[in-house]
Amino acid sequence: MSLVLRRTVLTFVAAASVAGAGLVHAQVSAPQAPAVSTAASGGTVAELQQLLAQKRLTELRTTYNGDYGTSLLLVNEDTTAYVALSYRKELWRVYKFASVAPAEGAYETLAGQTRTWAEDDLRRAVTAGQKAQLEREAQAAQQRAASLSQEVRIMQAQRQKMLTEQQTMRQETKALDIERRAYQTQVESLQQQIRLLEKQLNDPHWSPAP
Repeated sequence: MSLVLRRTVLTFVAAASVAGAGLVHAQVSAPQAPAVSTAASGGTVAELQQLLAQKRLTELRTTYNGDYGTSLLLVNEDTTAYVALSYRKELWRVYKFASVAPAEGAYETLAGQTRTWAEDDLRRAVTAGQKAQLEREAQAAQQRAASLSQEVRIMQAQRQKMLTEQQTMRQETKALDIERRAYQTQVESLQQQIRLLEKQLNDPHWSPAP
């Protein structure tokens, strides 16, 4: 895997260096606010960047935890080893060792610390993801509620229209029934008058009054 630390510029803290075979600053604090660019601070950061540019390093291990990376690097022509920390793919701190053994110990220690640092990033990412999901669900629920409310309003309007039409129909039916009974009374009266007239016409003894 190609080293992601090549030609990167640190934007957080000035470089800290370790000389000799032991680990110094084994407990590294979490990143603070940016201080000064490591490109200008020199020291082991600039030294490692130069070796990277010259392709004189072999990457033995690299561990990523969230935005943090820890790499163990060995100089090709001797036993000098480096442990490098990166933040968001940018070189942050570099530790120099005379041999691989102490560098491996420092690498394990620092990789463990980056796991701790990454927990906050992980929690933030998870919380942000949950928030985004809930926000989408809330928007979907709001749209669904608005759609259902519209359907209810339409249903209520249709029901009111139906009730109004039914009431109008009942009133019209009542009026028609009144007219029907009036015509029925009229027909029965006319039929009675017709029967009387027919009877008179068919009666040989009947004669109109003088």
